Amino acid sequence: MSYIGRKPTVGNFQICDAISVVNGQAAYTMQVGSVNVIPQSANHMIVSLNGTIQKPNSSFTVSGSTITFSSNLATGDVIDFIQILGDVLDLGVPSDATVTTAKVVDGAITSAKLASGVGGVAGITSSADATAITITDAELVQVKNANDTGGLLSVSDGDSGATAHADANELVLEDNGSAGMSILTFNNTTGNIYFGDGQDNDIGKISYNHSDNTMIFSTGAVERFRAGTEVAVNDGAVDTGAAVFKVKGAQNNDVAIFVHKNTSGSETMFRFRDGDQTTCGTIGIDTGGNSVSYNTSSDYRLKENVNYSFDATTRLKQLKPARFNFISNADKTVDGFLAHEVSSIVPEAVQGEKDAFEKYREHQEIPDGKSVGDFKLDEDGNKIPNYQGIDQSKLVPLLVKTIQELEARITTLENA
Repeated sequence: MSYIGRKPTVGNFQICDAISVVNGQAAYTMQVGSVNVIPQSANHMIVSLNGTIQKPNSSFTVSGSTITFSSNLATGDVIDFIQILGDVLDLGVPSDATVTTAKVVDGAITSAKLASGVGGVAGITSSADATAITITDAELVQVKNANDTGGLLSVSDGDSGATAHADANELVLEDNGSAGMSILTFNNTTGNIYFGDGQDNDIGKISYNHSDNTMIFSTGAVERFRAGTEVAVNDGAVDTGAAVFKVKGAQNNDVAIFVHKNTSGSETMFRFRDGDQTTCGTIGIDTGGNSVSYNTSSDYRLKENVNYSFDATTRLKQLKPARFNFISNADKTVDGFLAHEVSSIVPEAVQGEKDAFEKYREHQEIPDGKSVGDFKLDEDGNKIPNYQGIDQSKLVPLLVKTIQELEARITTLENA
């Protein structure tokens, strides 16, 4: 015997007593002789009304031994029953995975038959007359006028002729003119781009704070750069031991140019402060005179125990001016001093110690096996020199005082 869908297993069946309706009721008791018939469900009954087969659960329902029709029957109607005692075949519901797309008429499925979130229902609308979203055979998603940019998700409004870098192709924005991305927030909030890893979800960050209109760059989960009404680098004083700010010039180019907008008067270009925020010195310009001044703090309010009477000539005679060349430039001879020969006479003019080498200090990045105070080594395993320096301008007070003493002695001799 042929069948539709899975093959049914049909068991025994039982013919119930027919009922000739003698009143206009809808509910009747099913019996075989004097025994009530209680089927498993309406689907286990074949019911004929005046020779016409009735549809289970629509034309009639079953509860216990009672069958109830959808409307009252008429006097003279005849009901015939057959109870199926085994499994039944429900012709109204196909078996799972048995209906193919070939059985569905093209264009017959409407949005009313689609689950929420599927195209054509609430949340997704389209009036486009061309392809707006494409998923390629390489499982790449391309939006609008998509081009072969190589991106996993490409949003393109024109072919730029470029291809995304393999290390940055998860999202590609493209246009044959200018292209960009907008991060829009409410007033007094922050727009962010985060860079995370398995240990820290904001190890790197770019933020724009709309409350004070500042752009902030963070690395290592620490703010490094802030640009607003002023520009601050490492303003949080992070202790790393490395250079906080480094600028490297190109060949035959100025490394940096600093311009003051004023065209008259003296202006400060650089101000140097210590950890207590006390100014230690400045570099300034005379905008009208086209000159630069290098200034060490010298306000009387910063000083005490001022002494004008000291022997400068004796100390000056201990200085040992010399002529020499630097090893890096053997062809150029200059005048100057050896720093360690000045340190005992004018110690404030010399920075560093004689024959010193670089050592690891607190807060610096220290390699395994090394500790604070150990020598730093170069690639060849040699200790790295920490050279002394000299500020020769610190010798000026000694020179001036010596000239004054000489002047006094000359005057005394001339008046003798």
